Amino acid sequence: MYNLTRVKISANSAKKYTSVSSSYSNFATRNDNSDRYFFFMKQILKHQCVVMVAAMAVLPLTAWAQQAWKDASLSFHDRAKAMVKAMTLDEKISQVGHNTSGVPRVGLNGYNYWNEGLHGVARSGVATSFPAQKAMSATWNLPLIYQCAVATSDEARVYNNLKGKGLTYWCPTINMSRDPRWGRDEENYGEDPWLCGRMAVEYIKGMQGDPMTGSAAVRPSKYYKTIATAKHFAANNYERGRHSTSSDMDERNLREYYLPAFEMSVRDGNVRSIMSAYNALNGVPCGAHHKLLIDILRTEWGFSGFVTSDCGAVDDVYENHKYVQTAAAASGVSMVNGEDLNCGSTFQSACKEAIERGFMKEADLDSALVRVLEARFSVGEFDAKGDVCWTAVSDTVVDCRQHRRLALEAARQSIVLMKNDGLLPLSADKKIAVIGPLGEVLSLGGYSGSPIDVSTPIEGIAARMGIRLSDGKVQFEDCDDQSHKNDSRHLAHEANGSAGNLGYIHNGDWVSFSTIDLGDGMTRLTIYSGASNSQPTVVKIYLDKMDGSPEKTVTLQPTGSWSSYKETTVTVDPTVFNGQHKMYFEFTFSGNTYGANMDWFRFYNENAQDPLQADGPLWYVKGSNINDSNGNDFETAKRYAQMADVCVLVLGTTLDTSDEGHDRQSLALPGGQQRLLETVYGVNKNVVLVLQTCSSVNVSWAKQHVPAIVEAWYGGQAQGHAIADVLFGDYNPAGRLTSTWYQTVDDLPPMTDYDIRRGHRTYLYYDKEPQYAFGHGLSYTTFEYKNLQLSTRQLKAGTAMTVAFDVTNTGGRDGAEVPQLYIRCRSQLQRPLRQLAGFDRIELKAGETRRVELTLRHDQLVYFNVQSDTYDVEAGTVDIMVGASSADIRLRDVIEAEGAMVRGTYRNMNSTGIDAVERESHKPLAYNLHGQRVTTGRQQSPAVIISNHQKYISK
Repeated sequence: MYNLTRVKISANSAKKYTSVSSSYSNFATRNDNSDRYFFFMKQILKHQCVVMVAAMAVLPLTAWAQQAWKDASLSFHDRAKAMVKAMTLDEKISQVGHNTSGVPRVGLNGYNYWNEGLHGVARSGVATSFPAQKAMSATWNLPLIYQCAVATSDEARVYNNLKGKGLTYWCPTINMSRDPRWGRDEENYGEDPWLCGRMAVEYIKGMQGDPMTGSAAVRPSKYYKTIATAKHFAANNYERGRHSTSSDMDERNLREYYLPAFEMSVRDGNVRSIMSAYNALNGVPCGAHHKLLIDILRTEWGFSGFVTSDCGAVDDVYENHKYVQTAAAASGVSMVNGEDLNCGSTFQSACKEAIERGFMKEADLDSALVRVLEARFSVGEFDAKGDVCWTAVSDTVVDCRQHRRLALEAARQSIVLMKNDGLLPLSADKKIAVIGPLGEVLSLGGYSGSPIDVSTPIEGIAARMGIRLSDGKVQFEDCDDQSHKNDSRHLAHEANGSAGNLGYIHNGDWVSFSTIDLGDGMTRLTIYSGASNSQPTVVKIYLDKMDGSPEKTVTLQPTGSWSSYKETTVTVDPTVFNGQHKMYFEFTFSGNTYGANMDWFRFYNENAQDPLQADGPLWYVKGSNINDSNGNDFETAKRYAQMADVCVLVLGTTLDTSDEGHDRQSLALPGGQQRLLETVYGVNKNVVLVLQTCSSVNVSWAKQHVPAIVEAWYGGQAQGHAIADVLFGDYNPAGRLTSTWYQTVDDLPPMTDYDIRRGHRTYLYYDKEPQYAFGHGLSYTTFEYKNLQLSTRQLKAGTAMTVAFDVTNTGGRDGAEVPQLYIRCRSQLQRPLRQLAGFDRIELKAGETRRVELTLRHDQLVYFNVQSDTYDVEAGTVDIMVGASSADIRLRDVIEAEGAMVRGTYRNMNSTGIDAVERESHKPLAYNLHGQRVTTGRQQSPAVIISNHQKYISK
């Protein structure tokens, strides 16, 4: 059932309003969600007295006539408003989908708003690939996160300068890691909302060109470098039913856990775009959620950017959530309630009907489009390049040496030493057997860039041991020539969660390689590809020139998913496939838009001995598959394990295990990996377990038996070298977990249960002993904490205190430590058992002592008071805990906190909604929901009151 927003109306219209409302009430109680509902809304609007605001700021008419959007002295908002005013209704409607055509007469070019940069510019060609977000969070290094974002946005600017690629980037993902089974758990910054928010702010600032938090510098230009997008708003943690399910929770869960990172992104990070989620929140689709997108986001937090839907989410409003019945109604209810842009085409195809049927007004379209186009003005798209400093970013920064070094440093810092009984670090003279299906796999994770300089674990270890490897694999994206230029929709060089692939292949496309050395003759060819097509892809192979009949034809069957890859092996004639040749690969198929994604190919001889299974001192054995139990080769693994001094087992997950649209059902190592681990350990106890995982896995057996465990996550392009640096002690690990590793999946409630208090989820409420605790991570040295000192024992409202202590490196080598400050507010309410309130990452020489000072603000003690709709601090005792993890507390004390109401919400703040902000001066101005400037103050303006009549969803 829909509810009407309560508003003041004139006495003269009260009787008519009551009559219409009564009719609607009778209609609505029938639980009928048909479009007739909107007829009653339309009648209500006809009887309202619209009072225009006297102080409304508008541009002179002459300015509009002179194409004011070209005037760079005006605000981005006013320029966007002028452009929208000059457009026809059809032209405006054409601009509210993610992929738009141009409107030449107003100087508006076609544009694609859908660009990804989660950990490197994705789907664009060569780009640096940094560790996935979960790995980056394990660094606990805010400046490093900022630097990686700066590097990503530098490369984004180059792709804009050279290819016109859009500057709106749909990152970062800041949904909470409430459940490790979530398919996208590798994409987030962990399970603590404050830590997630801190990291998101630095990534957003690095992407948008703002200075780091705490820096005295200012943005070097009024223009933004790119537009970052915090996603997915809100409470989006379930893949299997994300298009149709509702995330249901009370207000405390919502306010204390699921919203803070988004609020910090808006208030502290000045994020310019928000992506609404697929799911519903308490029964209302997030993209049509008045409370989320207007009351909280705009009115309460002051967000002034634009909101985009997730891809296809407007369709979900009527097709899956069944919230309304038609595309037009879904477009109306979404746009009026705060959705400005549709990833997809539903707005573009249905908004006109929505306006004609009264589901929305043209003014709603105008307001949305002004916000969207304001973002494009704010990156300098319509101004002279010489006026926009970011256009001077050098083309050479893409995949440059500095970015490669940064990727390596990020990968090193993300690695967590989970356990070490003295086996690590390894000495260089050891004979090592690398065993496991991920030993030769580089896991980049989803939404990755496509790097050139990559290293797998076996490659990193071999390089460290001075051994040169070559398995004959050739990446398709490394081709020397191709039938069409590399772009985002044709023969694109992109990432596939591994080293990279060639995507968006059309029928008849080809690529060529200048020199392929086939030696004295090859008998086998393997091609690694993936496709969700219904028809196979046929690959025709030509030598030296592409004419006549191909020397070989290979049929590649569909794999069921674009992210699922399989090997296809065929025999080839060694009398033909020998010597050095220029080689062409032509792709043909039928019945689909494009063919399979091509990863790599390899020519080899059937009986040739693998050099990594010869004399040593380094061997490699796959041992098992990653995600299924077929093809296990435990006997070979045992044989080489017995020959080695140390066995490095590289196990974990891939995007086939867990990915967008695909949750895990279990935390166990998939396929035959657990059995492989136990088999190898049975013949050689010197086992180092190296994990490449999306998130936590159940390693309880390994924790009990294996002497060393290392978590490397999806570590980006430098993963292999970073792992080797840690294993051999060239780098002292200092990564720390940002999510709880549970003992068993049985400790977790159903994934659809979003109540983290009731479900005892996350370190905040988990009351059992974890497998590994939030904040856990070891080092090759040791640290001592002492001399805790508090600046006050009475923390007053509106103040802050200092928590100071000494940290000493008591070991024999240099290393980094991450001291962590936790609090616990003693209360009769269910409050967190411990809650992160501060941290630092410090580098200490052997024997060095550092005085650490962490700040604790009074407002960090808040809880959400559901009775008063306010954020309050309870008067009472607060435990102060300092340690190396949430379960390793070294120092303790207590303070007394003064009780106070810290801040209100939209329900009691008595202020107008904010629709746009003059970002050139960073001085906020208030506008109503149709983009008209209004006076600010305690009393709502008539313009805001009238616009509120159109809201389909109230509190």
